Amino acid sequence: MPAPIPRPDEILARVARIAPILDRTAAESELERTLCTEALTALHATGLFGLWAPTEVGGYDADLVTQVDVLVELARADMSACWTMMIGTTVTAVMAAGLPDEGLVEVFSGERLPIAAGSLKPSGRAEPVAGGYRVSGKWGFGSGIHHASWIVANCLVSEDGEARQPAEGISLAVPIAEVEVLDDWHVAGLRGTGSSSYSVTDVFVPQRRAIQAPRKRGSFFNANPGPRLPIEHAAVSLGGARRALDEVVHLAGSKRRLMDPATLAHKESFQLELGMLEARWRTCVAGVRDSAAELGQAMHEAQPIGGPATKLKAICANAVEESLVIGGRAFRQAGASAVRETDVLQRVYRDLAVAAQHAMVSDAAYAEFGKALLAEVPRVS
Repeated sequence: MPAPIPRPDEILARVARIAPILDRTAAESELERTLCTEALTALHATGLFGLWAPTEVGGYDADLVTQVDVLVELARADMSACWTMMIGTTVTAVMAAGLPDEGLVEVFSGERLPIAAGSLKPSGRAEPVAGGYRVSGKWGFGSGIHHASWIVANCLVSEDGEARQPAEGISLAVPIAEVEVLDDWHVAGLRGTGSSSYSVTDVFVPQRRAIQAPRKRGSFFNANPGPRLPIEHAAVSLGGARRALDEVVHLAGSKRRLMDPATLAHKESFQLELGMLEARWRTCVAGVRDSAAELGQAMHEAQPIGGPATKLKAICANAVEESLVIGGRAFRQAGASAVRETDVLQRVYRDLAVAAQHAMVSDAAYAEFGKALLAEVPRVS
């Protein structure tokens, strides 16, 4: 009999229990350039890698607002740990939703959910052969791949080495033993995610590990994560910004700049800045949560999700952008002491800067939203 699905408050309580571990091990994960063993064990123990996997495989299939809340709190402890978890659970959910029954038994045969890594870009070629496909390709940004047991290889179907026209895509589950992981994750921020490049060369993938559409199990967003992916990126950045604010508030009671006798907390300029940044953070969180709820409601009621998804993407892009501003202002207020590699504010600011580079939350989200808004305006003849 499957274990009962935990309530949102129970999931958040689990996050609170492991947050001190993720906080304490963040520097170690950054040094190792992948999530350290203690942090990974803590995430497994809470079952968080099943946050939005289908319930049929033991996942929680959490609602979108719960996803926001959980990711914010995880990222508040360590953005790299949160990023690793969010990618792992997303790719695992895609496998669970779309694998044929025979493939599901093979991939999900362990005592706990398998962790998968993957890239959205279809950088591989899958040549149809008897019983499956021969796959070759190289992908970048395989977050969490150093502790993954599978990858999802997004490929274009090819014939004689050339992609079919019109282009036809396919996703295939490949065991990590058949994958070459490249040691190229030397970056400015989110170092603990271990987002290394990886490749496969002429690997046979049986048909039972071809991920199918439409989904075979779970909810819509398990098999089709695209519309909700901006939530992940916004929530991770908001968690990092929250940590930056926490750190600078803690520092303010004792921080003095040069010969100034007044602490930061007693300076009116800092009080003004803090109030403004806190208001901006709370506004962004409320916007992301409300838009996530709207998208989830549209899906629940079988309404078109294009409009809510477009708005959500723009609001999440803004939240990521604002989070970087908040982190940067907190870093500046901390003064010279924050420039040391051992300082939390310095790490958080770097993590926020790298998170803001992702295409999922680029300026294209604003343009798409603006176009949608203009389409609603009556044309004047």
